[in-house]
Amino acid sequence: MSLGITEEILARQSPEAQGIIRLLLAKIAELEARIEQLERGQKTPPNSSLPPSTRHPHAKPAPPNRKSKKKRGGQPGHTKHERPLIPTDQCDDV
Repeated sequence: MSLGITEEILARQSPEAQGIIRLLLAKIAELEARIEQLERGQKTPPNSSLPPSTRHPHAKPAPPNRKSKKKRGGQPGHTKHERPLIPTDQCDDV
């Protein structure tokens, strides 16, 4: 038994409640095993120490990144960000 439910506690319950409790405990154990399996994840060359040659030869390659329609660099209308100048008498070196 798990979750702090001992056989002694279970024996004090009605037969219907015992059946439900046992069913729920079995379901909890099944779901915990499934969670553990999903958290482990699938091993692939990028996320493990497997060599790249173990990747399936007929697997589709990842789709390329879509090109942006914008030109590279600063965009028109973007507000300028710059540091304010300090007076020259406060400068150590000009």
